[in-house]
Amino acid sequence: MMSFISALLVKATFIFAAGFVVVAAMRTVSSSIRHLVLLATLVCGLTLPAMMLISPRWDVRVMPRSSASLIPSTGSQVAAADPSEPSATLAAVATVDAGRISPRAAVIGSRARAFPNLESTPALAWAVGFIAVLAWLAIGRLRLRKIVREAWPLRDADWRCVLEQARAEADVTREVGLFTSSVVSTPLTWGTIRPVILLPDDALDWDNDHRRVVLRHEMAHISRADSLSQLIAGFVCALYWFHPLVWMLERRLRAECERACDDRVVTLGTPAADYASHLLEVARSARSFGAPGFLSVAMARPSQLEGRLLAVLNESRERVAASRSARLIAIAVSALVMVPLAAFRPVERTSLSAPATAPATQSVQPQESPRTATTINGNNYSTENLARKPGRRFDTTFTISAPLPSGGTLYIDLKTGGSITIDSWDKPEVLVNARLGGRDWGDTRVTLQPSDGNATLTADFIRDSRNQSTSHDFDIKLPREVKVRIRSAGGAIGITNISGEFTGETGGGEINIKKVNGRVDLHSGGGEVHVQDSNIDGSVSTGGGVVHIVRVNGHFNGWSGSGPVIHEGSGTGKGFGYGTGEGTATMATVNGDSTGIAIATGGPIAMASAGGSLKLPFAPNGAHVTTGGGKISIGPSGGAVYAETGGGDIEIGPARGSVEAHTGAGSVAIDFLGKGSVDVTSGNGRVLLNIPEDLNANLELETAYTDNFRGKTRIISDWPLNVTETNNWDASHGTPRRYVRVRQQVGRGGPLIKVNTVNGDIVLRKAP
Repeated sequence: MMSFISALLVKATFIFAAGFVVVAAMRTVSSSIRHLVLLATLVCGLTLPAMMLISPRWDVRVMPRSSASLIPSTGSQVAAADPSEPSATLAAVATVDAGRISPRAAVIGSRARAFPNLESTPALAWAVGFIAVLAWLAIGRLRLRKIVREAWPLRDADWRCVLEQARAEADVTREVGLFTSSVVSTPLTWGTIRPVILLPDDALDWDNDHRRVVLRHEMAHISRADSLSQLIAGFVCALYWFHPLVWMLERRLRAECERACDDRVVTLGTPAADYASHLLEVARSARSFGAPGFLSVAMARPSQLEGRLLAVLNESRERVAASRSARLIAIAVSALVMVPLAAFRPVERTSLSAPATAPATQSVQPQESPRTATTINGNNYSTENLARKPGRRFDTTFTISAPLPSGGTLYIDLKTGGSITIDSWDKPEVLVNARLGGRDWGDTRVTLQPSDGNATLTADFIRDSRNQSTSHDFDIKLPREVKVRIRSAGGAIGITNISGEFTGETGGGEINIKKVNGRVDLHSGGGEVHVQDSNIDGSVSTGGGVVHIVRVNGHFNGWSGSGPVIHEGSGTGKGFGYGTGEGTATMATVNGDSTGIAIATGGPIAMASAGGSLKLPFAPNGAHVTTGGGKISIGPSGGAVYAETGGGDIEIGPARGSVEAHTGAGSVAIDFLGKGSVDVTSGNGRVLLNIPEDLNANLELETAYTDNFRGKTRIISDWPLNVTETNNWDASHGTPRRYVRVRQQVGRGGPLIKVNTVNGDIVLRKAP
């Protein structure tokens, strides 16, 4: 039976992880709906302890009985014990097969060792963290009250007119206080019963359009009761302060909250491009606000800006707000999940079907010598005790085997965790070379049990204890065509030179796949993933780290929670990275030898991330690089180059092929060697092109400057150009703007060089 705390942590982790999975699957729905799902997830986590205490018990017999009760002991002693070592046993379980007995499993154990009573230590640590987070929230609340008391109220007619208009649009019936303070650097909203909008000092200089956009955004927070949502998230963070998923949920909740309010402003009639410009203006002066910033909702945080700009400028996004029926559905689904989950209690099975053949048991205890070998019923069995050898990583190694025909399935269940390495051989059996290490290696039980053409490898603890620590490796030989199902608490997975189906997950560790045919579906809680020279379908994913796929043919996908996904070579799969992560692909070739995580092969390099800066120092056959927000840097390239970011600078070159670069807001700099076309767009920024002196091309250049820009934009060129400028202001895109354009031929003409930007110069320079 699991204790209440253990059960609570397992169930809470399931709820939090399920919330992330559901939100990830709802990428195409509106931010308001995703925010509702995240909030429901946190509320479920907050109410889970009480639900578990008041709910009836639902005992489900899913836990296996203790292995000790399943293995009869004949006690045939074949070696003497070493009294200087901790008592340990090594048993081989055999089955009768036509009068021949062969070993099929090994069990490693040790006598329970005395540990100090640590039951009160985790409770004390939790209480300290809980009180610390609550104190931090209380300090933030007190600081917000003080700021409001000392703030200057905005009561003049112009401000009140804009405020009342925004309140009517948001259908807010409560009185809303409007203040300005030198303490805040960005507009923010605080309070549920008596909401307050705080603006920075420079708000007094804003024009009416900027005032209207800001107050629409902040009034959307009040209408949605986002301040209450953040307060609930704060209590959940205090309750589960040690749980990383909770803090990740809170951060994602805040991000979706801001995007939902952005959608509300755009749906009220503010053009997306204009609203993006207002966001950039607000973000220029934004800075960290400490504890008060956790309880309030700020209009612009630099850490979220790039992704929000991408979302605002994406006109195909769904922007519908969560309706009342959607909230009722969220409550109903939460209740349907919470009630059975809170009542669920796993218990041991009361019975187990008897094996078809009678088991026989032999036991071996370690000798004083560091290596022992023995023969059990005519079969060789060896074990090596390395505990006395200083500097060795492992304390014990042993080898076990079981029959496994080609096409059979190996089930791997490592509750202790451990690295797994899988390779093939020509024998119809599974061979496991186990190496056990770590502080609690002696508490590990390892079994390999055959059953109906399949086999099961397990590693668990012979007794429950807190803070158990092990470091195990399992090198596994299998027939060339098999199925493998993996479930590991943690550790790397390596699969090489084999065919079949490989599915499962590890709590954390690298995944390495090489020369594999068939299907692979593996997940790691965190760690780099490398897949190469394989013909496979399926997917690999990691909670954090680079995913690198080289020369893989098949419908194969890569996913990363933070970090880029890199594709090289031929293949039909596509990859994408969730979250925000910095990624660098380093390529270097010296006499055919390559180094780094991205190796130049016969095709272009594909690199993608949901957010974060990406750097590709070398792309000999071209590249396709995308990120939801962040800087993109691509070094020398020999093929076509495509770069796209939701917001951030782009640097490319020298580029020998065609170049296409798009950014929601940022500068673009390209060293172009004149061997193809160029297509550049920027929502806000300067564009610089370094081009060979003997350029032959057709130019289509356009830069616009808005009515609120600090001056005119220009087209600057080392070639003589005919620059034109419109006389009238064009208001069709929101803020009125004028255009500066060039359309002409340079040299003999040729490929098209097309540039479009807003509020930034276009510069054409002759490359030296």
